[in-house]
Amino acid sequence: MELSELLKPLAATPETAAALVVLLLPLLGFLVLFLAGKRLPRHGDWLGIGLTAVAFILSGWLFSQVWNTATFHTRTTWFSVPGNSLADFTAGILLDNLSVLMLVIVTFISLLVQLFSVGYMHGDRGYSRYFAFLGLFTFSMLGIVLVDNLLLLFMFWELVGLSSYLLIGFWFEKPAAVAANKKAFLVNRIGDIGLLLGLFAFYTYFRTFDLETLRALIGNGSWESGSFIATYTLNGQDWLVELGSVFLTAAGLGLFMGCVGKSAQFPLQVWLPDAMQGPTPVSALIHAATMVAAGVYLVARCYAFFTLEALTVIAIVGAITALIGALVALTQYDIKAVLAFSTISQLGYMVMGMGTGAHDAALFHLSTHAFFKAALFLNSGIIIHAMHRGLHHHHLHLDAQDIRNMGGLRKAMPLTFYTYLVATAALVGLPLFSGFLSKDAILSGSWAWAQTMGGGLYFVVPVIGFTVVLLTAFYMARHMWFIFFGEFRAPFAVQDVRLSVGQEVERVMVLPVILLAILSLGIFFSLNPLSFGSSWLMQGVSLHRLSHSAILYGELLQAVQAQDTANHTLHIVFGILSTLLGVAGISWAILKYKNRTNEQLWQEEPQGKLAQLSHQHFRLNEFYDRTFVQPTLALGHQLYRIDKRIIDYTLNNGSKALVILAKVVAWIDRWVVDGLVWLVGALSKVLGRVGRGLQNGKVQSYYAYSLFGFILLMLYIILF
Repeated sequence: MELSELLKPLAATPETAAALVVLLLPLLGFLVLFLAGKRLPRHGDWLGIGLTAVAFILSGWLFSQVWNTATFHTRTTWFSVPGNSLADFTAGILLDNLSVLMLVIVTFISLLVQLFSVGYMHGDRGYSRYFAFLGLFTFSMLGIVLVDNLLLLFMFWELVGLSSYLLIGFWFEKPAAVAANKKAFLVNRIGDIGLLLGLFAFYTYFRTFDLETLRALIGNGSWESGSFIATYTLNGQDWLVELGSVFLTAAGLGLFMGCVGKSAQFPLQVWLPDAMQGPTPVSALIHAATMVAAGVYLVARCYAFFTLEALTVIAIVGAITALIGALVALTQYDIKAVLAFSTISQLGYMVMGMGTGAHDAALFHLSTHAFFKAALFLNSGIIIHAMHRGLHHHHLHLDAQDIRNMGGLRKAMPLTFYTYLVATAALVGLPLFSGFLSKDAILSGSWAWAQTMGGGLYFVVPVIGFTVVLLTAFYMARHMWFIFFGEFRAPFAVQDVRLSVGQEVERVMVLPVILLAILSLGIFFSLNPLSFGSSWLMQGVSLHRLSHSAILYGELLQAVQAQDTANHTLHIVFGILSTLLGVAGISWAILKYKNRTNEQLWQEEPQGKLAQLSHQHFRLNEFYDRTFVQPTLALGHQLYRIDKRIIDYTLNNGSKALVILAKVVAWIDRWVVDGLVWLVGALSKVLGRVGRGLQNGKVQSYYAYSLFGFILLMLYIILF
């Protein structure tokens, strides 16, 4: 089928046609910039930004048309396989509240990152290649958001992995960047194996990858004697499917494995901190709106397929990830490392929300986190850029990303300070900021889940959530103190970090961080910025809005929702408690560092075994290196030696022996076989001549021969 024939049915309505345009615009930018970017004015940055701006405008229009109004779903036959047991493979576009929300977030963050990159990446040798890769990244994520079936989602999922590989290793001349992009690529493939097994497990029994069809089949099924029973008709033939709880749990956890890899959940979170080896705007894009959000989005899209046991595992994994990320962030000194481990922790929050039935709260936090985390990373890029400027001016060689070399920057960079402060307040979850709403929604939902599950050890999950609030406040207050307070600790004047005497930073880098800081305020997500229950966004991404069919163990989720509604007074208590924990964490950090001298801050190192373990990410990298990497490399080296010393030696010497044998065989063939053949012919010729001589037709010769024979006979008789 030609591409035009495939795309035409997908553009059946103005909304799906606009969605198709939104998807293809970044791809067009990638192709043009990659093939001809260096020959365009300004290396084509305007083209990438312009196409993304158009995609954002169209996404906004789609949001206005779809949000709480209608769902648009068009599909076409992609290809068919002969036989009655397989359905046609379809490709389609699904527009509902979740997809249009993600469209707006992805295109908006991508647009701001590209604007910011004009200043940050100015003069880089790979400038056009950078913008091309950003276009590919955006296209890949938009594909995940828009497609309506698991097979196409997996294809775009892998494209996101490729895009991240290209951007993390963008400065490929740096060995650390090359190691980081390989690590990200390989670790994500581990999760993707589980995703692939999960989606094929569902396809094996339901014969379709279509998400809407799968949800309908699940909704029409029922539990009987511990097994899930579903019926459907395919090509005129009725099918009965009976699936055990263990199989459904394993298949669901296979899908979740994709999230574990992409959204950096325990134990596969080790790739995300290394991903900051790419340009800082790339970190903002990866951590805020694209790659890491894809895993949570996948869980949301496949929420109907998870059993009670699978959701419990998801909740526990999310809680562990949130705690580990927060503990490791406590002792980091790289400005981007603190934010990277913070992202791991916040992603754990989202996954914990998904597992505890707070589906809407998790998506709410995904949305708010996109804005304040993008603001933090872009602001960190401004600070790193400024530190490099000062170090380059004075020909110094210090780590521009080490917060111990900073301090007092609020005086030289007030705009950066205030935007960083607003985004930090949102991350900590202080009242009136967006993070307060979404974080409390997850905490309240997890508490209701623990009550519904029967209490006991289940309360460990929400308790971890509250603990992470305290830890987040501490490490972010510590982070702010090292960067903006006290005296400047680098060996040059703090004013030298400014672009000029009257200008703090490039203007093109200012607009994105201001917009993102403003969007970190709670008023944009709820008319009552102290209550998540009145949030328009949370209501729009509820399960009732996104799925009209039942889901596996839907009764439990209904019970959790009912319990959460009954906990109205507890919501107020949780809001006050989380605020007090945030204030306590900030106070803890201030009390710990306010009396330390510049020299003490500059020379600080993790003290104690626990602090060192935290600083080293609990040595997970070393554990994986010893347990998996080194044995694999050793096995590879051993196989290489076997190949070179045994297999190649055998083949090489065997070929020599075969040459010798061939020569011996050739000699035998020439002198023995051919010689015997010649001898037989020669003897026949000689004997023929002798016989012919005997038969000469002369009577006297015959008498002579007869007499000779008679004499021989007589001699034989006499002698023997």
